[in-house]
Amino acid sequence: MTNYLELAQAVVKRAAESSSAEVEVIITESRETEIRVDRGEVEKLSQSDSRGMGVRVIEAGRTGYAYTSDFSDESIEKTWRTALELAAVATPDEYRALPEPQPIPDDDLEIWDQSLVEVATDDKIALAKRIERAALNYDSRVVMTNACTYQDGISHMYLANSKGFAGQYGQTVCVGFLYAFARDEAGGMTSGIGLGASNYFSQLDADAIGEEAGRKAVSMLGGQPVATQTGTVILDPVVGAQIVGTLAAALTAEAWQKQRSFLLDKMGQTVASDMVTLMDNGRMKRGLGSAPFDGEGVPTRATRLIDEGVLQNLIYDSYSARKAGVQSTGNAQRAGHRSLPQLQPSNFYMQPGNVTPEEMIKSVDKGFYVLNVMQTGGIDPVTGDCSMAASGLWIENGEIAGPVNGVTIATTLGDFLQNVTQVGSDLRMVPFFGNIGVPTLRIDNVIIGGTNAS
Repeated sequence: MTNYLELAQAVVKRAAESSSAEVEVIITESRETEIRVDRGEVEKLSQSDSRGMGVRVIEAGRTGYAYTSDFSDESIEKTWRTALELAAVATPDEYRALPEPQPIPDDDLEIWDQSLVEVATDDKIALAKRIERAALNYDSRVVMTNACTYQDGISHMYLANSKGFAGQYGQTVCVGFLYAFARDEAGGMTSGIGLGASNYFSQLDADAIGEEAGRKAVSMLGGQPVATQTGTVILDPVVGAQIVGTLAAALTAEAWQKQRSFLLDKMGQTVASDMVTLMDNGRMKRGLGSAPFDGEGVPTRATRLIDEGVLQNLIYDSYSARKAGVQSTGNAQRAGHRSLPQLQPSNFYMQPGNVTPEEMIKSVDKGFYVLNVMQTGGIDPVTGDCSMAASGLWIENGEIAGPVNGVTIATTLGDFLQNVTQVGSDLRMVPFFGNIGVPTLRIDNVIIGGTNAS
C-alpha cells in the first residue's frame, strides 16, 4: 500500500532540487456516498472514489499550480514540472509565499469514525428510508417529502512542503435531511426541513430528523399574513444560519482588504449586543469543519471574532496575514487536490446562551417565530442589507397563537447584531451554508412586512 505522505515528501524533494522555488504537494483521497429516497424507494444511489495530487510552486512571489489523478512516475513528474512552468510566467505578488512550519497540537479532534468506513450501503439506505417514514408518520396531513437524502464523505489529506512541513489526517462526515410537505383541508400546502449532521454515523437520529420536518410543516398550515410592523422575531437555528453565515463572509481579512465588508474599519468597536460572541474554531471536537491543520499546514485554532459585542479579530490565511502583518488563524481551506487554498471559515458559530427556545417564546409578548425563509431581497455582507420572505408562528403573551405566511422580515446585519436580546442554549451546526453554528435567537426591532393595518 502506498504511503501517500512519503510520496508527497518525495515529490517535494524532487521538484525543490530542480529549482529555487518553494514547493507544496497535497494528496487527497475520498469516498462519497449519496442516497435519495422517494416514497420508500431508492431514487438515487451514487458512490464515488477520488484520488489526486496537486503541486503548488512559488518562486519570487509567482505561483504555479498543476494537478493529476494519475500517480504514475511520468504523470507526477509532468505535474510538478508544469507547475514550475506556470509559475515562470505568472504575475508576481510580494505577499505570496509558503508559511513557516509550526508545531501541530496532537489532541484528538474526534473527526474520524472508523465504524462509518464499515457501514454497509444497505444500512445507509435503511436510515434514509427511516427518515422519510418518520416524517410521513408524524401526522396524516404530511402528504409527501422531497429531497430525502443521506450523504457521507470519508476522506484523507496528506500535505508536505519544502519548508519542512509534513502532516496527514482523516475525516468522516455524514448528513441526513429532507423537506416534508403538509396539506390542510383547504388545499393549502406548507413545507418544513429536518436535518441532522455529524462526524459519526451513530449520531444521526433518523426519527428526530423526519419528525422535525413533519412538525414544522404541520405547524405552519393555514398561515396568514400579519399587519406590517416593527417587532420581535425568534429565529430557528436553520434560519439563523443563513444570516450568520453571511457574517462569516464579512469577517474575512480578504473582504476587508478588498473593502467589501459592512464592518470595515470597526475593529475594537462595539458592533453587537453584549449577548453576541462569534467564534471560528477549527479545533472544535466533532466539528464538521475541524482539522489539525489547514490547507497550507498552519495549525487550526479557535479565534474569537466578536467578543460580547466587541469586534476583536478577523480570520486569515497565510497570504492575507502576511499582507496585514499578523499571524494566520489557520483558515486556508482546500476543496480537494484540484484547488488552491482559499480563505474560508472552519466551524463558524455564535456562542450559545442558557435560555431554551420554550423559555424564549414565553418571554415574548408579541412576535414572530420564524421557521422558514426564502432569499428574496437576500443578505449582502458588503452593504449589510438583509431581507427575506418568511413563514412561521405568531406569538401572543408568551404562547403560540397561530401560523404566519406571506410576510417578509427586513433589517440590516448591523442592526441584527445590535438587537440580539436572547441567545438560546441549543447550538446547532448547519452544513448548508458552510459549517455554521447557531442557537435559537431573539432579535428585536425587525421590520415584519405583511398586510397594511386597517
